[in-house]
Formats: sequence, structure tokens, C-alpha cells
Amino acid sequence: MALSPHTAELLREISAQILDAQRPIRVLRVLAWGDELERAFLASKGRELPRPEYRVSPEIAAAGVRFKALKGRVAGDSALEIFLRDTCDAFATAAQMLASVGTRDFYHHSVELYGRPASFTADRKTTNLDLAQHFRRVVDGVAGRSPIPSPRDDLVYTAEEVVPLLTARFAGFFPGQNIGVEVVDGIAAKAVAGVDGVRIKRGVRFSGRDLAQLEFHEGQVHVATALNGRAQPVMPFIGYPSPRTTATQEGLAVLTEFLTQSTSIVRMRRLADRTLAIKMAEEGADFCQLYQFFLARGDDESAAFDSARRVCRGGLCAGGAPFTKDVCYLDGLLRVTNFLRVALVKGHLDHVPLFFAGKIEVEDVPLLGRLLREGAVRAPAYLPDWARDLSYLTAFMSYSAFLGVCDLDAERRRYEDLMARAEGELP
Repeated sequence: MALSPHTAELLREISAQILDAQRPIRVLRVLAWGDELERAFLASKGRELPRPEYRVSPEIAAAGVRFKALKGRVAGDSALEIFLRDTCDAFATAAQMLASVGTRDFYHHSVELYGRPASFTADRKTTNLDLAQHFRRVVDGVAGRSPIPSPRDDLVYTAEEVVPLLTARFAGFFPGQNIGVEVVDGIAAKAVAGVDGVRIKRGVRFSGRDLAQLEFHEGQVHVATALNGRAQPVMPFIGYPSPRTTATQEGLAVLTEFLTQSTSIVRMRRLADRTLAIKMAEEGADFCQLYQFFLARGDDESAAFDSARRVCRGGLCAGGAPFTKDVCYLDGLLRVTNFLRVALVKGHLDHVPLFFAGKIEVEDVPLLGRLLREGAVRAPAYLPDWARDLSYLTAFMSYSAFLGVCDLDAERRRYEDLMARAEGELP
């Protein structure tokens, strides 16, 4: 069954307008800090607040106005119209957020786009903060007993050495695409994926596990969804980042780390600490206090600066108005995992590859399934192995779904009794 001529015409026209209008709205690029801010902060021994300056192009405000007008053109209540309207709404809000950098309003728009630590997860019972605190308790409990050494975590590669290694891996996964890998200055993360490749932060060292994370998280998710999205015949705009899809994209990437054994307790600590730091900033912690928090959590000076920068960029370095994007990692992980647990147990195996059809949100997946059948969406060309092995994935998610109904508190009490009994029998 194909789309009706009217619907097909509307979809093509609005899609083309979204693709054109979104070009100036590059959130992380606008919020980037220059390297001179880190040098000045470290020279002050971490006692003087950074004073970032942002350049917001007038084109961003114009794009926001354009998106509001586009939103008004899709006023119906069909799933497709809601999808287009939500996309326009998110871009319009992002434009407002960028126009208010350095003010408290920036924070309010950020919460509207990405949520906050106190936001509910998909079950409407637990919060992002609950999940972050859970990971922190587990990680601190493990770290408090004994380290877990692994050769995979030794920092053996420079940024420059990562380039040819990662380039070779991308060449095998994206044949003929010539995915770029370059070393750059001035990014807050160790690496950032764009629509054309991956940028590596100069001066940072990487482990074998870091290299795997770059391959799978940045490459096989972020780059893959960009390429698959841009290849869409009707909606190529889903090949470009949209704020409404951030949680799903980051959650999908973190889930990929789990399924490829490229994550670690250090990685989960880092994700949890970012959410906890956002909560601290909401309650008034300034940049210097956040920096000290990350130092106490084991980061070196440069990493602690980068972590604090992620929280404060665009908002107030004096505290009270953080950038909340980093709650998306754990929030998205839970949303994507739970969706797959339900969909696969219900037999909807066809939903899995659709996550990679472009940069989409969890709630878009059923709609994209319909559009695939109607010829408006193309199946993704680039899929990680785990998304192809649906037999294993279904078995794993079925088992995972059953764990959710088990009484873990009862099992914990039983385990603690066994440990106490064993310790009591020792001489």
C-alpha cells in the first residue's frame, strides 16, 4: 500500500523545508568553548570561573521562525503529521535555547528539549537521577573493594595513533564511503561524530576499550544513522541531528556499547556522574565546584574541566542553569532497551533495524515501519552485527524482560544471608 498522493506531496514538501531550515541549528557547535578557557582556568588553579563567549548567528533565529511556520502547516492528528510537527517544534525550541545562551532561560529550554535529572523515565515511576544513583552505588561498591584491571583499559594510543586504526575499521564497515577521522582542538568530549566522520580530541590518550567505543558508539551508530538517514528518498532530514532524537540516539549508542562488550564500570561511572553534576548545578553549584567534584571522582585536571564544561556550556558558570543534554545517555539507554524488550517479545523483529534508518526517536519506530511498507522509507544499509542477529537479540531481550518481574530484593537478602553465614564460619 502506497501513500495517498496528497500525503506524499505534503511529506516531500515539508521534509525538503525541514532539511533546508535545520542547517544553521548546530547546538554543540554554537556552545563550543575555545581551548584558551581551559588554559586560563588551570592557570588560576581552578579558582576563577570561565567566561565563555558565544556567537549565535542571526540565521538561527530566522530558522526558529521558519520552523514555527512549518509547524502550523501540519495541524492534523495523524502519526505522520505529529512526527513532522514534533520535529519542527524541537528545532524551534533549539533556536530559542541558542538565542538565550548565558541566561537562565537557556536552562529552561534545555530541560524542554532534553529533560533533567528529576525527569521521569519511560515507566513514569523512576527518574534519570534514580538510574544515575543506582550506577554510582554499584560502581562505588565495586571500586571500594578492589580494582578490576584489564589490558583493554591501558591508555596505549595517542589521538594521532587512533586515526589510522579507526579509519581502517570504518573502511570495513562503510565500504566506499571514505569516513573521515581527524584530530582537532576545542571539543568537550574525547571524540565527536558528525555527519561526515569523527573528530578526535588532540592531546588525549586512548585505551583499546576507548577505540572499540569509538568504532561502535560513534561509527556504527552515529555515523551509520547519519548515512542511512541522508540516503532516505523522501525524508533525508532524518540523516541530520535533531534535538528531539538525542536521547534515543545516545541511548542506542550506549546499548551498542553493552552488546559489543565495549563499555566498562568506568564508562558507566562517567555517565552517572554527569547526571549527578547536572543536579548539583541545578541546586547552585558553580563551575569550580563541579570541577572539584569531578576531580574527587577520579578525573585528571583536563578531564575534570571537560566534564564541568559539558554541564555549564551555554548556561551559567555561576550555577543554577546547566545544559542538561547529558541526562540523555542513561534516559535513552532505558527507553531503547525497554522498547526492544517489549517489541521483540511481541514478535516485532522488523522494528530493530528501523532504529538505524536515520536519527529518529523511539516513538517514531512504528511510524517508520508503516512508511517502509508504503515505500516512503528505505531500509538501512549500515547495521551493526547485533541488529542483524535477531535470534540472539530476541533470546537476550526475552530473558531480560523476565528479570524485570523477579523479586531482586528477596534475592539480595538471600545472598547477604549466605555471605554472612560464610563469613561467620571462618576461623
